[in-house]
Amino acid sequence: MKKSWKVIRWVVLVSLAIAIVLMVTKPSRPAPAIPEAEKKQFSSQFEQKLERLEQTKASGETGATEQFTPEEVNASLEDMTANAEKAMGPGAADDVKTKVVGINFVGDQATGQFIVNQYGKDIYVTMSGHLSAKDGYANIELTDAKIGNLSVPVSLINPRLQQRLAEPDQREKLKLPDFIADLRVENGKLVIVEK
Repeated sequence: MKKSWKVIRWVVLVSLAIAIVLMVTKPSRPAPAIPEAEKKQFSSQFEQKLERLEQTKASGETGATEQFTPEEVNASLEDMTANAEKAMGPGAADDVKTKVVGINFVGDQATGQFIVNQYGKDIYVTMSGHLSAKDGYANIELTDAKIGNLSVPVSLINPRLQQRLAEPDQREKLKLPDFIADLRVENGKLVIVEK
């Protein structure tokens, strides 16, 4: 009986060690990095498509759609992040607790990867899910989650994520412009539908 407890103890310790190593290892990016020379072009394309949707709404048309590639979305996110850091001043990037690594669209799902700094260590969190618009706000229903390279049951992450996204300061970040009726991922592209 004593030997079986020793074996169980070692199995549990080895399993915990493996889980910790998987959690702190850096996973592969969900989408390839965009070459510096192309970032401005992709960001500009993103802005132009949004402007077209807004102009379509202003002209009285309804139901127009635009499709956005992962490159356009990532370039625009990088631009917005850089502009926010400039506005906040030097050293502000160090205060940000969550950083976006990249977003990709596969089939009808969006996959985003984020860096969360905990206890001085960068932890990579990768989440996949279905995007939608609900009551004028962006919404995500998780289908997959990983911490580092360790798969985590969605049922453990989704309630906390939904609670965090419902907080007033986070909720406002998810507010969609008035001219957007819906958003979803289709055939590997983000589709935004105008009201």
